Amino acid sequence: MYRSHLSIVIVSKLRYTGYERCAEKMNYMMIESGVRVMMPGEKPAPLAEVLHADYAYHYKPYQTARRQLNYYYFRLQVEGASLAIIDGETVPIGPGDLLLYRPGDVACFQFVRTQEQQAGKSLISGNYYMSCRGAWLDEWWGRSSFPQRMKIPLSDSLLTIFKEIVQEHRRAKEHGTEVADYLLRVLCLMIERSVPAADGGERQLSQPALRMKQYIMEHAASPFRLEDVAKYAGISVPHAVASFKAAFGQTIMQYALEVRLSIACDRIKFTMANLEHIAETTGFGSYTYFHRVFRAKFGISPKMYREQV
Repeated sequence: MYRSHLSIVIVSKLRYTGYERCAEKMNYMMIESGVRVMMPGEKPAPLAEVLHADYAYHYKPYQTARRQLNYYYFRLQVEGASLAIIDGETVPIGPGDLLLYRPGDVACFQFVRTQEQQAGKSLISGNYYMSCRGAWLDEWWGRSSFPQRMKIPLSDSLLTIFKEIVQEHRRAKEHGTEVADYLLRVLCLMIERSVPAADGGERQLSQPALRMKQYIMEHAASPFRLEDVAKYAGISVPHAVASFKAAFGQTIMQYALEVRLSIACDRIKFTMANLEHIAETTGFGSYTYFHRVFRAKFGISPKMYREQV
């Protein structure tokens, strides 16, 4: 008859602050047989680990195996279209659809050429995907209610994070996985920021409004037109103007001005660039205009602001 027994393991030194005092008083630790003990000098497992990451192109009809996952799986549709199992049903997936699966979920993807797509060697679908795991991910997932499918803007910043994770995963054999693992955390926090407020106090924002806001944040430091913002959101200029005002309570240019002033303040405080250069490189065009807007907002000139900070 099997009996569990206790083994004595010598603790040479505990490196974590807070445990050192215990180590001084306690030279031996009793643990149950079968529990893996971290050896001296061994690094703990990462709290957020990228197991695999890549970009997939599909030029021919194809269907993946239907399987129950034992890891977290993120998939972002970037080009073309596909079909996926969402909450037990097969649904169409288009650009901007982010799919989030947790361990235990069932996943399956199908790639079928639509009537709009040309036959032959044209692309059916293109998407980023990654498999990951870790205690940090467990905690992150548990603090928010994530739907399996989210529609999010395909912003340059989001696509850059996915791209960098893929590249760092490929470099892992030479340089280790630490950078990819930290980038995964950044991606998760960006995803969390995209989830609509669950308290019901905030109105759910439309995708065009979110895309316009993202465009302004990324392009505020350069001159742009209302036509550029509307085109990025895929709507007309009058619709863009009305939608943005309804969603955020201010005009597109008022919001752009806020972003530009925020960028300018940071550059005044944390760089040695002269004020004329800051005005030119934050979307104001001229120092005269920048000076007038800055004084109207903060009550002092940019020069006085720099002297105070």
